[in-house]
Formats: sequence, structure tokens, C-alpha cells
Amino acid sequence: MQCEGIEIMEINRLKTFLSVARNGSFKAAAEKLFLSPRAVSKQMDQIENELGVQLFERQKNSTQLNKAGNQFVVTAQDIVNTYNDSVTKLQTINEAPTPTLRIGFSSLNQTVILETVIAPFTKKYPDIKLEVKEESGIRLIHLLERDSLDFAVTPFYNLTREKIDYKNTKMIKLAEGELMVGVSINNPLSKQDSVSLDEINNMKVLYYSSSESYYLREVFLDKFNGFLNPEQINRVSSLEQRDMMVASNNGIGFYPSPFLNKERAQNPMIKFLKITDKVNKYYASAFLYNPNNKNSSLVNLVTDLKRMES
Repeated sequence: MQCEGIEIMEINRLKTFLSVARNGSFKAAAEKLFLSPRAVSKQMDQIENELGVQLFERQKNSTQLNKAGNQFVVTAQDIVNTYNDSVTKLQTINEAPTPTLRIGFSSLNQTVILETVIAPFTKKYPDIKLEVKEESGIRLIHLLERDSLDFAVTPFYNLTREKIDYKNTKMIKLAEGELMVGVSINNPLSKQDSVSLDEINNMKVLYYSSSESYYLREVFLDKFNGFLNPEQINRVSSLEQRDMMVASNNGIGFYPSPFLNKERAQNPMIKFLKITDKVNKYYASAFLYNPNNKNSSLVNLVTDLKRMES
């Protein structure tokens, strides 16, 4: 399947597939796209027939991506992004170039930090156009390496694997702190101000990812080696879902301390506890960029951030 030969209908099918991956079911994707579940199912059948590979595990009451489906998400996103970028370039080919920053972030939490960077910069350079997209942390790294983004704001956990993932990028740490445990005020642990990981080793741990990714589960297993097991760590599809389930005592979550004031204001039914164990609790909100990127707006922004950092 080559980008140049992709027709509009094929692109729409790929966008539908990505919506299914993002929202977790045909029904949820259909509601987002204003289609019928049957239409979504038909498009997915067409993609599977074209590829000659099954992408879903279909059961009576649910449909989930299988291993091949999870791998195809990256390919589908690349094709759709390439198509969208090409259309944008064609539409603006006769326009005078506008200073632009292409920005990526990995969750809504990161926008809290991102705003503190962008607001003063756009005040200084009011003509800059911003293009913003939300992707997983690993996906953002790939986009930076391919020069499809100018910079990204995403968590940094101080893990060995990150040194490998981030080897082609430069980092400026915008906020630093540690991970804390969030529990419902109805949980007996809420009577405490701190907690040992031994006290949560039989509880469901919830993490947010916009796609079917196990990256954060692996992060928690790495950081808290020996205290958690894979079966107790579960993905949810939104921060709001995570917070609701934690507040109702249907699980716990790990919350970064740089966002604690925001979390306390938004989630009065959740108590946030410091972790007492001597483990890797480190968390930072990191500004990542490709040092080979010559975008003058990015160069100016990096210069401003480094000046603030020193």
C-alpha cells in the first residue's frame, strides 16, 4: 500500500481504523465518527481483506485489536499523517511562509506545562502559527526524528530504556518531581500521608493511554520492580476515566507531583500519598527536540528556555 496511490476512501478507512484503536470498540468509533457500527465493521473488513491479515479478535460482545492490529496502528498513523501533511503543503504552496511551530504532547496533563512555555513565547512572537497534536510518548519521538514535529512535551521517568529511545533528541526538563499514589478517600489508605508499595500490591493500578499501548505498564514494572505484577496494571482510555475509577475506589493511580495542585482541585475525592520505598519515583515533564531541526522559531524558543534554565 503506497501513499501516492491511496485514494480518499482508503484514507478514510485508515482514519476509521485509528478511531477504533483509540476508542476501543466499533461502537465507540462509530459514535465519534457519526457512522453506524455496521459501516465501521464493513470498513474494517475491507482493510483486513486488503492486507490479508486479521487485525481484530471478534467475540460475541466485544471486538479488540489483536497483536497484528496493534502493530498496524503505527503504520496506519504514518500513512494518514503523510497524507495530511501533503494536503496541507499543497493547500499552502502559493502562500507566503508563516513562522510555524509543530508541537506534540502525550496527554492533557502535559498541556499544563506546555502553556507555561508557549504563552510567553507567543506574546514575544505573536505571528507564530501553532500546530498541535496529541500522541503517545514513543510516537512523539519517532515524529521528532522524522522532522514531522518541532518539539514535544512528554514525561521522562529516568529509565535506562529512555536513554536509548531519546538518543537522537535533546531534552530540557520543564518540571521535576516524583510519582505519588492516588487513592479514593473511601480507601483506608487515605487516612495516611504516605504509603509503601507493599500496601498496594493487590490493588488494581490504572494508567491512561490514548492508544492500545503497554508502554506505561512496562514503565511502572521497571520503576517498581518486584512490587507490582503485570496483571494488576490496567489501561484506561482517558484521564477522566482513570480519575473516576480511582475516586470510586475501583483502582489506584500514579500521579506526578508537578501536577498536584491541579489534581487536588479537580479530584477532591482522591488522596495523594508519597511513596516511602527507596525506588525510582522520579518524574519530569520534558521538552524534547531534534538538534538538527533548523526551524528558526524552534531555535528561538530553545534559546529562551535555556536562558531560563541557567
